[in-house]
This record gives sequence, structure tokens and C-alpha cells, in this order.
Amino acid sequence: MRAPVVAAALLAAGGAGASLPAMAQPASAPAQRVVESRVVSVRGDQVLLHDGTTLKIPSHVANPLEIEEGDTVRFTYEVKNGQKIATSIQFRDRPNNGMRRRY
Repeated sequence: MRAPVVAAALLAAGGAGASLPAMAQPASAPAQRVVESRVVSVRGDQVLLHDGTTLKIPSHVANPLEIEEGDTVRFTYEVKNGQKIATSIQFRDRPNNGMRRRY
């Protein structure tokens, strides 16, 4: 009878600990999100992607002049005040050095 009680206690203790995050983040920390799509247009610091996503590109992330229509990009972004703000960019169809394609 003692073994099932100990097993139940261990399961309960393990289950309670498993539901707690290993490292809690402050509630105010914005969640990072990722989108990968083709660039439809670039207007100022705003980029419109083929899937309908519009992102603001801060100057410390990329110069909007470096982004071309037709590029396939992967953005990591945060939503702040309802606006999607890019935190990083990867060009998916360019050489590793990030240079533009030559036609």
C-alpha cells in the first residue's frame, strides 16, 4: 500500500513542476514571431509580404533600400502597439554574403 502512495506523490510533484516555465519572462516582454514570404513592395520603412503581412523595418535591422521586390525573406518580429516591428531579417534566396542577385 505504501508504494502506490509514494508513486502518486512523486507523480503529483513532478506534474506540478512540469507546468512551470524554466525561465519566466516578464509579462511585458513582447513575444518573438517569425514570418517567411516573398516581398511584394517596399515603401519607406514598410515592407508588404506576399502573405499580406506588413512590417516596419527599423534602421538598425536593415536599410529598406537593401530589400527588393521579389526577395524571399524571413523576418523575426515583435508586435508593439498593434504594429509588427522587425527585429531581424534573413534573405532566403541570396548568397550567404547578402549581395543582391544579378540578372
